Amino acid sequence: MTELVEIASQGITRAMSQDSEYDDALEVPDSLEITVDENGETIRIRKEDTECIDSKETPDVIPFTVIHNTSTKFKSQTRNVFIPGKEVHVKIVDNERSVTTHPLNPNLYTIEFRHGPFVWTIKKRYKHIQYLHNQLKIYRASLNIPFPTKSHRERRNSLKSYKTADEKKARKNALPRFPNKPDILVPYEQLNHRRKELEDYLSNLLNIEIYRRHSETINFLDISHLSFVADLGMKGKEGTVLKRTGSNAKTRCYFLGLFKCGHCIKCNYLRTSFCGKWQKRHLVVKETFVAYLNPQDGEIKSVILMDNGFGISLGVYTTGSRSGMQITNLSRHIVVKCWTKRKAKEWMEFIQEVSNREGKDFIQTNPHNSFAPYRSPISATWFVDGADYMSAVADALENAKEEIFIADWWLSPEIHMKRPMSNGDYWRLDKILQRKAIQGVKIFILIYKEIEVALGINSYYSKQRLVEQCPENIKVLRHPDHARAGVFLWAHHEKIVVIDQSLAFLGGIDLCYGRWDNNEHKLTDLESIHQSSIYIPSRDKLTNTSSKKVLGCTKTHVLLSLAIATNTIAMATTRSMPLLPIMDEKTQKDLMLSTLSTDNSLFMLQEKGDSVKCNTPEMQRKNLFDVAKTTVDKMKNTVRVKRQELINMVYTSHEADTDDIDLSVSEDTVDYNCSLQPTTKLWLGKDYTNFIVKDFNDLERPYQDLVDRTTTPRMPWHDIGVLVQNAAARDVARHFIQRWNAVKLEKANFNSCYPNLLPKSYKDCKSYAPFIKEANKHNVKCQILRSVSSWSAGFLDPETVEQSIQEAYIQAISEAERYIYIENQFFITLASMDKGGVKNQIGETLLKRILRAYREGAVFRVFVVMPLLPGFEGEVGGPSGTALRAITHWNYNSISRGKDAILNQLLEAGVKDPSEYITFHGLRNHSMLNGTMVTELIYVHSKLMIVDDNTVICGSANINDRSMVATRDSEIAVIIHDQEFEDGRMNDIPFSCGKFASSLRKQLFREHLGLLNTKEDIEIDDIVIKSFYKDIWCARSQQNTEIYEEVFHCIPTDKVVNFAILKQYQEKVPLSISDPLLAQEMVENVKGHLVDLPLKFLCNEDLKPAVGTVEGMMPTALWI
Repeated sequence: MTELVEIASQGITRAMSQDSEYDDALEVPDSLEITVDENGETIRIRKEDTECIDSKETPDVIPFTVIHNTSTKFKSQTRNVFIPGKEVHVKIVDNERSVTTHPLNPNLYTIEFRHGPFVWTIKKRYKHIQYLHNQLKIYRASLNIPFPTKSHRERRNSLKSYKTADEKKARKNALPRFPNKPDILVPYEQLNHRRKELEDYLSNLLNIEIYRRHSETINFLDISHLSFVADLGMKGKEGTVLKRTGSNAKTRCYFLGLFKCGHCIKCNYLRTSFCGKWQKRHLVVKETFVAYLNPQDGEIKSVILMDNGFGISLGVYTTGSRSGMQITNLSRHIVVKCWTKRKAKEWMEFIQEVSNREGKDFIQTNPHNSFAPYRSPISATWFVDGADYMSAVADALENAKEEIFIADWWLSPEIHMKRPMSNGDYWRLDKILQRKAIQGVKIFILIYKEIEVALGINSYYSKQRLVEQCPENIKVLRHPDHARAGVFLWAHHEKIVVIDQSLAFLGGIDLCYGRWDNNEHKLTDLESIHQSSIYIPSRDKLTNTSSKKVLGCTKTHVLLSLAIATNTIAMATTRSMPLLPIMDEKTQKDLMLSTLSTDNSLFMLQEKGDSVKCNTPEMQRKNLFDVAKTTVDKMKNTVRVKRQELINMVYTSHEADTDDIDLSVSEDTVDYNCSLQPTTKLWLGKDYTNFIVKDFNDLERPYQDLVDRTTTPRMPWHDIGVLVQNAAARDVARHFIQRWNAVKLEKANFNSCYPNLLPKSYKDCKSYAPFIKEANKHNVKCQILRSVSSWSAGFLDPETVEQSIQEAYIQAISEAERYIYIENQFFITLASMDKGGVKNQIGETLLKRILRAYREGAVFRVFVVMPLLPGFEGEVGGPSGTALRAITHWNYNSISRGKDAILNQLLEAGVKDPSEYITFHGLRNHSMLNGTMVTELIYVHSKLMIVDDNTVICGSANINDRSMVATRDSEIAVIIHDQEFEDGRMNDIPFSCGKFASSLRKQLFREHLGLLNTKEDIEIDDIVIKSFYKDIWCARSQQNTEIYEEVFHCIPTDKVVNFAILKQYQEKVPLSISDPLLAQEMVENVKGHLVDLPLKFLCNEDLKPAVGTVEGMMPTALWI
């Protein structure tokens, strides 16, 4: 036998220079135009136009937007995965020889490829290269390329070796000559020559476009359309594997009921080997994720993010196959099978190496047990109130180039992001998204899917309005499907906007009605319809949350009946006004100048000839009767002359023709598809809200007023948002991607219109935010935090949770040195170990920190600012206010009522005056509405904590179990530590204050204390010293509270301890009605918006829902 092999070897072996040693069958003419019909498609390839020559002018990477292009099946000839204009350089860097295990193909070559900035290696044997060559020969034969002419053969012989003066040009025209001699016949001493032959063959082959783009070549190179994409990081490892179907979830074997026995492993092996269905998939490993694609259509079928549950294992016991491989993370579990055990081992080693290097940030245990580590340095910017926040979001959306991610509890498509609307609807949210979608930006939106009978936010309408703008590029998913998911009580509560995975906005501000506001917190918005500011009593019901309609007056003015008649005419005219005035600014100004100008004081007119000014002009007192008579005559004339003129001016063809319609029940006056003309009104239609007076409904009619703005003040909205950039923005995007992919798997797994999303690489991540002033950017160290669980983030194990927000709160409170400032929508957290149903530990941690300061005799302050009343529709003392009273009960139960309340716990511990350490406040404002003094609480919706002027936690999480206990609402937040400091003082002791935290805190204090637009000089650097804490903060809050209670008889108040007193209190005529002159004089002493939270309000009543009510039948967890 040995002799026969030697004879055969001698017969086959020839000199290395002989042509018979090579197969030149892949030659193509120099000028080639090919037409290939494939699935009805005509493809034209012209060789002379498609040769690859490296050029500095061509891009080094493929744009990131390519991942969202229509997917192409792997065998399509139109599939081009290479960087345009870049060569593929080949070098065989190593070989392993093993004659015993592979006698026919003993050499395992390590081939290095370089394409643009990407470098990767593959391991192949001679048989793999030979198979590629044979497949390309078959392909060439199918193209009917003519045989070479004699001149071409002569030229071909001259190019067999391309060592010419112009080596690059020669290489470009060199022919791919495949060495025919099998590896078994190549002596060991000729291995270097064999490596050079194969290297030249592959190099020349990849210089010919028709072969380079062939599916077999692409498969040989282990590449795909994701290989060379910008921002996806390194090339990574790719290749074809077999994936077991149904392996996305953990499975059990119930064969013969022996799943707890040793036979379970054997049953699983039999099932996967003989009964399981295996499908070809293209596996891709990148820096922080693993994905697989379906070769039949090129779609990304799944993305497995690296997290602290990420792992890989081999073998029969985990996969049921000797060459099998199991890849798991907290959300997915897949089993794949490689062709050989060697390949499986190579996969495992590479994945482990990448996960321990690039993916380390996510597989390790991070501070607060968060999914993401701390990032530094990060550029961060804060926003107080919705006006600045929404304006920045609008600018960021306008600058988007690739992707936009939005996640909201509620999203209103018609919300105007910049105001006043001087550019019509240009800055309306749906119009912005439509513009970007038409430009090719991919927009992905996640909206909480509400239970319609319980919540009127109409997410289905929002989805339809958004998608219809550009269905190809705007994708919206709602979650959860309550019955299928078994989730009825909890919500997705995050508020996220991510631009190109480089800018991320988060905080408490949804892009919806009622959220836009500024530091003025206005109560009225009547725009160009001029309303007299003279006090003229009206029988129309004035509605707000702070007081009830006064049924009788003990004092009346002499001219009351005359004033009422005039006021009624004015009100009728106002009600006939449409909801979308479209006058230009000049017309509005002229109208205002031509209308009666009056002052806020009773029976005081502006001197004739005075122009309209921002400041109150000097006044001239006149005889009361003359003034009233003149006023009535002028108003009657104005109403008569201007009424029809105004109506003609502001009505459009879309609007109703009926006059004298109550706006609260009228039909929508403007079709939502019509273009909005410039207007100075700040809150249009549904955006003018007072949700305690009336909750949202009929959202499909965005420009129909929800409440009558002529009788009901709006409820101002106070909120906080944050912008983070670079790596921190990538982390927010990663959270969104995890949620999106989980929802797709659950609801749209087989719908190719909803793609899986991919996270960008963290290397060299850059951001571009020219709309943010440099002075507002701060370099910080920050970490993204979450509250998520199985239902909200798609974890496989129901026991898997992340509550890093609560853990960060606890640590920040425990480590506080001087003060803690809290703004939050709720304060439901009990200050004891026995929490009686409340699980979060915020209150307990606050109590411990205050008691430590008390024992040490240290100065330590806790400021808490929250809403005066919860934001639920209904009257406190009426049958409709059950939900409102329930939340009020739990808030007070955490603050001052019951043994577990923090103030009672402090008293029990010996603290004689808890207000030395902690105080609770709300915000309130006042204004004039149609000549009547009104007040309304400012709804605090912030989710903010500032500690010691150097640490900030801001996000969507409230202080209650719904937000802090991970199994309930899903939340996101960021903890920020300052990296840049300035000199400050705390309790008159030098203290380093962070620039981000201190600037945010000072802005809030200036707003709440009324220091923004005044010349009042109050030092707000040292806020823990007694001269500020007691003499400014507490004193001003108390003074404002007393004035509001005396002037308006507003609620809540400490004067009302039960419902009987509440009824009597509301029936009393407030000073604003009985003596408006004195009332106006008193409210001039109100400074800022800060007021006390009344701790004795309804303290003698049980505010928990009654057993017989719907709210009473709901579980307690719903409220806390």
